[in-house]
Amino acid sequence: MSSESEPSSNLIIPQRSDCMYTACFCEENIWQLAKLILETNKSNPNVKCYVIFVSNYTKCVHLWNQNSSHNEGLMFWDYHVFLIVQHLDDTLVFDMDTRLQFPVPFQQYAKESIREEFKESHSKRYFKVVDGDVYVSKFSSDRNHMVDIDGGWMSPPPPYPPILNEEKVHNLDNFISMDPSNEFGPVLNLEEFKARFS
Repeated sequence: MSSESEPSSNLIIPQRSDCMYTACFCEENIWQLAKLILETNKSNPNVKCYVIFVSNYTKCVHLWNQNSSHNEGLMFWDYHVFLIVQHLDDTLVFDMDTRLQFPVPFQQYAKESIREEFKESHSKRYFKVVDGDVYVSKFSSDRNHMVDIDGGWMSPPPPYPPILNEEKVHNLDNFISMDPSNEFGPVLNLEEFKARFS
């Protein structure tokens, strides 16, 4: 009989219905999900968790098969966040806003959701790859980016208090930024991103 202290070889993943979700707060949805997966798999040395920020310098990036879309699944975001979990030979994508299965194999997500770039150079997407442990410990948001000029919410916030790190300093913009000199992880173009996780 194995003890609780022994490493586990099985990946434990939640059902979509068990995950915290608030529309328009993808960065917090993925923080909650990354925290949950890391905690439930802490005895499994084969699990690697990455938080992916998708954005660009014009703050307009496209993804397909998105629930919020009214145009055949095509959605334009200022930024979007999803989770990649690698376990042994599997690479899985957890996107809380996708119409695809949850989770979905990376190759399928790349083919059906990310797809290819548009011809316009200003629409080119970049992908910041943040280690899951780093994101859970360092991410901090006061949610002011979702408050309009009259002080009201542009979209209802999550029911729990804002996620703040030890410094209690808002740093969401630093995660969204695709400046390659950022402190949180490498910034990849589409080809580099696909190669990294294929």
